[in-house]
Order: sequence, then structure tokens, then C-alpha cells
Amino acid sequence: MPQLSKSAITWISLWTVYVIWGSTYFAIAYVIETMPPLLGMGIRFMLAGVLLFLFVLITKGWSEINIPRPQIVTSTVMGFVLLGFGLGNVAVAEKHVPSGIVALIIAALPLWIAIFRTISGERPTRLSWLGLIIGFLGVALLLKPGSVKAVSGESSSTVVFFMFMVLIGNIGWALGTYLAPRFPLPKNALVFTAYEMLAGGISLTIAGFINGESLADFFDASAWSWLWFGYLVLFGSIIAYSAYLWLVSNAPVSLTATYAYVNPIIAVALGAIFLDEVITINYAIGGAIIVLGVLVVVSAESKKKSQL
Repeated sequence: MPQLSKSAITWISLWTVYVIWGSTYFAIAYVIETMPPLLGMGIRFMLAGVLLFLFVLITKGWSEINIPRPQIVTSTVMGFVLLGFGLGNVAVAEKHVPSGIVALIIAALPLWIAIFRTISGERPTRLSWLGLIIGFLGVALLLKPGSVKAVSGESSSTVVFFMFMVLIGNIGWALGTYLAPRFPLPKNALVFTAYEMLAGGISLTIAGFINGESLADFFDASAWSWLWFGYLVLFGSIIAYSAYLWLVSNAPVSLTATYAYVNPIIAVALGAIFLDEVITINYAIGGAIIVLGVLVVVSAESKKKSQL
């Protein structure tokens, strides 16, 4: 059997990230149809974290998992901030906000990271500033009351509130992503992800119980919700992330970074086709502006890194 070339593996990995991560918002919408959102995402990440731990344990041994305490603390805090706070807001918001809109707000992540870099003293290029201005104009248009129709049929103010919750969670995610390299992290990215997912899963599960969610409701979910729950655990949390890690180590940054503006396009398309999400004029224009802004910023940052 002939071996795949590096180019073939690169494109397979890239499209794996495109399609799977682009479809996670669509999958979450189906999961929370009958599952409690916080418990559903919490148990999802705990299961994924345990599976990653087992994989590393079997392939690398206990010594790979037995990392120093400072690295465990960093990984755990990142799990609380990125998954517990960031993804928790997403899961709750998708009860009211179209999955495509959530994906577009999350797509603005590179814009917030660029802002944090600017605050810390880094000087962005003119192209980066242009992308930031474009991207934030798109975010502002989406957040304008009346721009988005609620999936729950509730008022415009309810949709805007939960969109802001997603935005706040995304800013927290960006801050965690920006600060992470400044703290001790495990050398093995899978080990870091396992600790991160386990911590995020535990925090989301606790938040679910505090919010009044019950395990009985979780286990009573429909077969359809269970199907997409399994998809999120296996494909969304493990396979796509493994493909992403391969790209980070083996593909050009400019190519890997394209997922940032391809994923939301896939998410919007899936939401419109399968979830009957209404795409208003402001939704379409605001989304296109955000993707354009992210494209400009990611391109500028990738070019800057290649010159270092």
C-alpha cells in the first residue's frame, strides 16, 4: 500500500480541521436540543480528556503524564478559562443564538489576540490595523439589535444579551491563548490538552449542577442528541485537534491559519441548510466583514512570523 505524501497528509489534515471544527457549532445545537447544555459540554470534555490520557499512557507511558505541578496548574487554569468559561457561554447561548452567528463571533478570536499584543507593547503592522478595524465593524453590525433572529423565537434583546455572552467568553479565550506561552506548559501538546479538557469538563459539570441541570435529563436525551454528542467527543475534541497539532508542527503557518476564516463559513452554511437559521441582510454583511477582517489580520500575522 503506497504511503501518502506530506502534501496529501497536509491537505487531509487541513480539511479535517475545516469540516469538523466548522461543524461543531451545528453539532452543539443538536446536542442541546434535549441535553442540558453545561452538563452536556462538561461530560463531553471529561470523556475526551480521559481518552487522551489513556492514549498518551498507552503510547508514551506514565512518565509522559506525570508532569511538574506548575505545568498542571497552567493546563488546569487554561481549561477553566478557555473551555469552562468560553465554551460554557457558547453552549448556553446556542439555545437562543443561531449556531452560525456564534461561529462568526468566535471567529473574531485573532482580532482580540492582536489587541492584547498591542496592549503589551507590540507594534502591529498597518495591514493588521486595517484588519482589526474591518473585523470589529462586522462584530458591531452583528450585535446591533434586530440584526439576528433568535432560534428560540424570543425578543431581540435576549439574542443580543447571549451574543454578548459569547463575545465575553471569546475575549476570555483570547486572553488565555495570549497568556499561555508566558507560563510553564507541558512539552507534549496532547498532555496539555488532556489536562485542559479534564479541567474544563469538571468546571462545566459543576456549573451545570449549580445551574440546576440534572444527570437524569442528560441520560434521557434523544438518540439524535447522543449521536452528535459522540461526534463532539471523538471527532470534535480528539480527531480534529490531532489533525490541527500535526499541521502546527508540519505545515506553513499561513496555511494552518486559514481555518480561522474557513470554519465560520462552513458553520453558517450548515446552520442555514440543516437548522433553518434565517440569514438576514445584517447577518450576511456583518459575517462577511468579520471573515474579511480575520483574513487580513491572520495574513498579516502569518507574514510577520515568516519574516522573523
